Amino acid sequence: MADFLRKSSRGAVSLVLFALFGLGGLLVAPVMLFMGKPERGQPVVRALWRITVKAFELTGLIRIVNRCKMPPGGAVIVANHPSLVDVVILVALFPRTLYVAKRGLRANVFLSAAVKATALPDDAGLIDAARPYLAKGWNVLVFPEGTRTPEGEALGRLKRGAAQLALRTGARLAAVRIDVSERFLGKHQKAWNVGTRRVEYILHSSDIATGGAEGESLHARAARLTEEMRRSLTRERNRML
Repeated sequence: MADFLRKSSRGAVSLVLFALFGLGGLLVAPVMLFMGKPERGQPVVRALWRITVKAFELTGLIRIVNRCKMPPGGAVIVANHPSLVDVVILVALFPRTLYVAKRGLRANVFLSAAVKATALPDDAGLIDAARPYLAKGWNVLVFPEGTRTPEGEALGRLKRGAAQLALRTGARLAAVRIDVSERFLGKHQKAWNVGTRRVEYILHSSDIATGGAEGESLHARAARLTEEMRRSLTRERNRML
C-alpha cells in the first residue's frame, strides 16, 4: 500500500511538472518569435530549463549526483539517451549549447518555439547550420541513437552523423554518458509511471580523439569514431540499469 501511494504521488507530481513545462513553452513562444537566431533564444530557454531541472530535483523525482566537467567550447557533444528529460538536463547544465532535434519536436505545439530557438536541424543541412556556431565556441549536442534507448538495451544503434559533423567541421568531440539508477521516462514509458524512488543521474564526460591514420578515408574515420562513441557511452551502464 505504501509503495502504491508513493508511486501515485510521484506520478501526480510528474504530471503537474510536465503540465507546467508545457504551459511555460506556450508562454515563451511569443518571446521566441522576436529572438530570431538561436544564440539569442538559447539563454532564455536554458534559464527556463534550469528552473525545470531544479523543480524535478526539489520535488524528489530526480537527483543529479555528478554533473561532470563542462566539455570544451566549440565541441560536438554526444550523449546516450535513457530518458525524456536528457536534453533539458544537459542544456541546463552546459551554457552556449545547441542541440539537434528531430522534425517531430518542431511540430509539437508545446515545444516548437523552444526547439526552433535552440535546436539545429536533423537533416542534410546540419553541418552547414552547425559550422558557424562551432567556430564561435558554441557546443552542439547530438544524441547519436536518434531516439531514446529501447527498454532492456544498453544502447541503441548509433548513427554516424555526429562523427561526420565533428570531422567535417574540425570540431572537438566529447562524450557525456548518462547513467540512471533505474528506468525513468524511458521510451514508451508514461509520464505518470515514474516509480517509487528518487532516480539518480550520474554524468560522466570524456574526450574522443578525432585524428586519423595516414590514408584513412573520411568514411572509415567516421565509422571508427562512432565505435569509439559506443565504448564511451556504454561503459559501466549495464551495472547501473
